[in-house]
Amino acid sequence: MNELGNSTGAPHPDVRISATNFGPIASSTVDLRPLTVFVGPSNTGKTYFATLIYALHRVLGGFPRLPLPHIRRYQYPFFQKRPYELVTDAEAQLDLHDFFKKLATKGRTFMSSELPKSVRDAAQAAVSDPDFLGASLQTELRRCFALESVSDLVRFSGHANSMEIALAVSEQDQDLWRFRMESAESGVTTDGQIADRFHGEPSHWIDSVSERETYYLPAARSGTMQSHRVIASALVAHSPYVRMEHFPEIPTLSGVMADFIQRLILYDERRSTNQSVNALADVLEREVLAGQIRTRRPPSEGYPELVYRPWGTEEDIRLTRVSSMVSELAPVVLFLRGAVGHGDTVIIEEPEAHLHPAAQTQMAETLGRMIRTGIRVVITTHSDWLLKELGNLMREGELKEKTEETLPCSLQPSEVGIWLFRKDGTSGSTVEEIPFDRSEGVEPNEYEDVAEELYNRSANLQNQLEEREHVRF
Repeated sequence: MNELGNSTGAPHPDVRISATNFGPIASSTVDLRPLTVFVGPSNTGKTYFATLIYALHRVLGGFPRLPLPHIRRYQYPFFQKRPYELVTDAEAQLDLHDFFKKLATKGRTFMSSELPKSVRDAAQAAVSDPDFLGASLQTELRRCFALESVSDLVRFSGHANSMEIALAVSEQDQDLWRFRMESAESGVTTDGQIADRFHGEPSHWIDSVSERETYYLPAARSGTMQSHRVIASALVAHSPYVRMEHFPEIPTLSGVMADFIQRLILYDERRSTNQSVNALADVLEREVLAGQIRTRRPPSEGYPELVYRPWGTEEDIRLTRVSSMVSELAPVVLFLRGAVGHGDTVIIEEPEAHLHPAAQTQMAETLGRMIRTGIRVVITTHSDWLLKELGNLMREGELKEKTEETLPCSLQPSEVGIWLFRKDGTSGSTVEEIPFDRSEGVEPNEYEDVAEELYNRSANLQNQLEEREHVRF
């Protein structure tokens, strides 16, 4: 269901994430799609859920078909305990490659007992032992939210005094593995299970041990873009844990913001991804920014300066002097040009921020191009214009099946998930999917209610003005 419809690699498995009593969220279940969109009023948990996706993605190196522990970024203490004598990632990958080479029959079904013992034990321990995936997720959540304890995320409401996070990975209606973590006053418990039977392309299973990158572009990017050079890279990397004894009043950065700023500080467009992804940055500059985002490097070693050069000029303008639209979209351009690759996930909060309505629709087209290039995207948005254009792109996707016309931005309805976060009294927010409607699109009913209320108010005021004019004359 979630195949990208391109030839950029193996299709991603289906991923379902649930969260209960998680920050402002009372209950939620989201199926990730190539394009996942969170809408709804402020303070309903859209950013919380997006951050949860980011934390899970970083811990797992994506959402693999087989949950092998990934320790490229972290050296958590529990990996050094090795209670199951877990192999290293390199050893596990070697075992898997040797194993899947033996799967000569296309689509062959095999049992989990046929997996190499080191791989099978590592996968089962990762999802069932609290010292593995559960511990790494707790550490990453504390880092991402800059918290002392993961229990700070628990929403206490009525008799509910525990938080639950659940993850299920499946393919072709078959559960591959699942994981659940519960945090309560008594402590943290975890459980999980890998499937007994697997099937599919051998190349897809080999791909399951390859890590995917994830990038989070937080809200209010314009201010960050104007000040990132003054922040030292080492401080940013460790800021969620730093205790500034001499300046206790200085708050720490969240891990999400720290990661974002560090990527800007260490940005090097010479470490380019590939041509098709680079082309997305070029289109965004040409159609929306009307200029180019450039990097200027000082003669001596130092952080690069990011500048904007309007088309038709030879003048570079510092981001401190450009419009908020340029500084908001600059990191999108930079990440596409020098970081993001096929199969990676990009999370963008409010991509429409500070954009003219016409530019918001163009941003929707950029999202469509990202999906077509093989990038997975999660966004939060309040933009009616962006949602309307996404609806049009989904209508184009349906037409694409009936025509040979090239539609580089089109989206199949099955590739897009629009999830509405709404407040449910005092118990917290709930989440439900907005299904695509060919005539209505994917906009929440609340948007129509606001538009109708504004129209009625405008008409009423206009009638009052006309009545006064009539009385005067």
